[in-house]
Amino acid sequence: MKAIYPLATCLLLPIVSYANETTDIQERIVIIGESMQSPSEWVVDSKQPRQPLPAHDAGDFLKSLAGFSATRKGGASADPLFRGMGAGRLTIVNDGQMLQGGCSSRMDPPTAYITPQSYDSVTIVKGPQTVLFAGSAASIHFEREATFFEVPEFTGYLNATTAQYGRLNTTADLTWGAQPGYVRVNASAATADDYEDGSGNSINSQYERWSGDIDLAWTPSRQHRLMLKLGVSDGEAAYADRSMDGVLFDRESVALNYQWQPDNRSLEELSVNTYFNTIDHVMDNYSLREFTPSMMMPSPTASNPDRYSRGFKIASEWQLPPSGQLKTGLEHNESAHRNRSSKDQFNQPFESLNRVDDAFIEQDGIYAEYRHSIDQEWQLVSGYRLDHWKMTDKRTDIQPMSAPAQSNPTANETRSENLHSGFLRIEKQLKNGYWYAGWGQAERFPDYWEAIGNSRQSPTSESAFYTDAETNQQWDIGLDINTDKWRLDASIFYSRVDDFILLQKGMMMQPDTVRNINARTWGGETTLSYQLTQAWSVSSALAITRGSNKTDDNYLPQQPADELRIGTDYRHNALTYSLLWRLVDKQERTAVNQGNVIGYDIGNSPGYGVLSANIDWKIDPKWQLSLGVDNILDKTYAEHLSRSAASISGYQQIDKVNEPGRTVWLQTNYHF
Repeated sequence: MKAIYPLATCLLLPIVSYANETTDIQERIVIIGESMQSPSEWVVDSKQPRQPLPAHDAGDFLKSLAGFSATRKGGASADPLFRGMGAGRLTIVNDGQMLQGGCSSRMDPPTAYITPQSYDSVTIVKGPQTVLFAGSAASIHFEREATFFEVPEFTGYLNATTAQYGRLNTTADLTWGAQPGYVRVNASAATADDYEDGSGNSINSQYERWSGDIDLAWTPSRQHRLMLKLGVSDGEAAYADRSMDGVLFDRESVALNYQWQPDNRSLEELSVNTYFNTIDHVMDNYSLREFTPSMMMPSPTASNPDRYSRGFKIASEWQLPPSGQLKTGLEHNESAHRNRSSKDQFNQPFESLNRVDDAFIEQDGIYAEYRHSIDQEWQLVSGYRLDHWKMTDKRTDIQPMSAPAQSNPTANETRSENLHSGFLRIEKQLKNGYWYAGWGQAERFPDYWEAIGNSRQSPTSESAFYTDAETNQQWDIGLDINTDKWRLDASIFYSRVDDFILLQKGMMMQPDTVRNINARTWGGETTLSYQLTQAWSVSSALAITRGSNKTDDNYLPQQPADELRIGTDYRHNALTYSLLWRLVDKQERTAVNQGNVIGYDIGNSPGYGVLSANIDWKIDPKWQLSLGVDNILDKTYAEHLSRSAASISGYQQIDKVNEPGRTVWLQTNYHF
């Protein structure tokens, strides 16, 4: 893979990005990823087809963007990372709601409950360059657009995808509206059997998921909107990286939103949003696999964690003469986590047991973000955010792995902390683009998985409850240039993280240890597209991340390998032919048995190259049909960040959870 770097230099130049004109979005499959729409920000069309074909949920979807990677566990529920940072370092907002999973081992990250094609767009802010959300490495907002109907109208979006290994996905997004308001219904269903890797090994990866959401909006005028949002989803999924599978992913949510846009020269918008959601999750070792007794689980075993979350947010946007824009807000979020489990499910089912509280977490935040136009070319953007966090440890006992239970030294204790975040960014408009440079700080409170989940310990206590908050101070610099023939876009970063929360894997049945270190990370993403002729274009994207553990003088674990994507499109009438070559370098910058709540470094990883292709037929302005082949050469490979494969009866033992082998797929989209 040494050839990656000279090739990258030739294709990408020092700083680059991928072209993404609005008219183009409707006509092609995304194979490289979108460019930034504004400094440090992506706005992505979540309904647009992509290659390689992502899973039905959001984790695999985000992987199509430069800088994102994902930890594969099976066929679904991948855990996303951006620049090697995931879990609590990514703020994921589900149409105004804070959504978190229930499993203490992250079988169900928030993205497992999100079907991207059910949303209109995804907004991603790189680094601590906004205070609208309590983000650290990035904030990700899946959004459904509100609308106003002058006359009665019925609109919709229909999608169907079929692929090898029994995969079938369907999505429907239907809206009926008139002047008084509208009703929008989103429904999705996805199913797949076990896939095979390039060597023909079957991977325990079958899944079945469904979801339904309805928005009921009252719009008496363009200035006022009141909306009730209801949502449900469920499913099951097999996992190749652990000894249990997920047999229940029950989500229920309710949200009420009010938005007012007054005819006022100063106040542009006032919104109030409140929400409530619950996650009820069940995992066991017998429903989706052949039960095999083990030392840790000699009998059929099941666990039933759940979480309820609720909160509200009041936000306003102001136009301040002569050239200022101000966004302010205050919010409250809280969540309670419980669990119940049975190590002898057939004789003492968990359904007969009481749920036991183990954590309660609260967050109150206020923020202000100001944009000042110095002149027509220069803009200054700044923001400040104050968050008050409070967490209560409700565990009476601690029982790591299969060890005997012991008294919890932090039982019923509460900790609280005020955390400060902010940023300052300068932006310069160019003739054909812009450049920007910004500094930001984000202080992050330990999340449930770091402080309480899986009964982890600290270096000085059997409980990790008092793990320090971490502070990320980061520089972000970017450039975007867009001409008739080519578009060039790039962002680079340097981050200093004090009290970085690191996990050390427990050995010989001992619990994992959570400790604070000092870390440095740096890298960036560059993409480039060039229109060779009216019909033929080429594009490429490069993502590089480096990380160091300054405390231990070691590499920072769970950092993705360098990745280069090279793509080309050729258009002929209504047909577009696309080819994608994905090159990933070997990763030898590892820290074995260290990591985060998503996973641990298990060793070095070899490099690989994967070739994929598709044909896209725009039948008419409303109907699109796509045929593709992922991994044409049927390579056997695993992503560096993917987890170790578990020993599962009936499946060939492999080292890591491999990616799918050659996969043929067919997808159709219809808009009306």
